[in-house]
Amino acid sequence: MADKKEMKPVWHITLDKEKGKWRVCREGSERASILFETQKEAVPYARDLAKKNSGTYYIHGENGKIRAGKGYKAD
Repeated sequence: MADKKEMKPVWHITLDKEKGKWRVCREGSERASILFETQKEAVPYARDLAKKNSGTYYIHGENGKIRAGKGYKAD
């Protein structure tokens, strides 16, 4: 039987349409880690989380579709 791979953390940058702000949310969590006025401000925050935790982040457009993403491996 194959060993299960450890699940790497994943963060998503999405638009909170009710608040009109961009949120960074860890996958599986309903609550945003933090809200930003612009997507441009949210990206470095999500990137740092992914780097520090050997995870991945995805940037979603206003339509909710993934536009870009980046994953990091442990050093």
